[in-house]
Amino acid sequence: MDWQIFNNGFVIFFLIVWDLFWKATGLWKSAKRGDTLWFLAMILINSIGILPIFYLWRTKQLAGVLEEAKGFFKKINILRKR
Repeated sequence: MDWQIFNNGFVIFFLIVWDLFWKATGLWKSAKRGDTLWFLAMILINSIGILPIFYLWRTKQLAGVLEEAKGFFKKINILRKR
């Protein structure tokens, strides 16, 4: 089996950014709601963003996070055009 895709640093960088974004968002939202068990689970379990996404979906916060991210990326794109 050829694992050449992992020799590309971009893939690893993307996975790190992906996990960091979802983990930070999930931790922030769970801390604000006082969900201690979810907070601890997200700190202890490295799931490449799956556990935080599940938490946000389960607590009905995922749509809001996606809209905030969409607005953020639109704002960055506007700033680059100037």
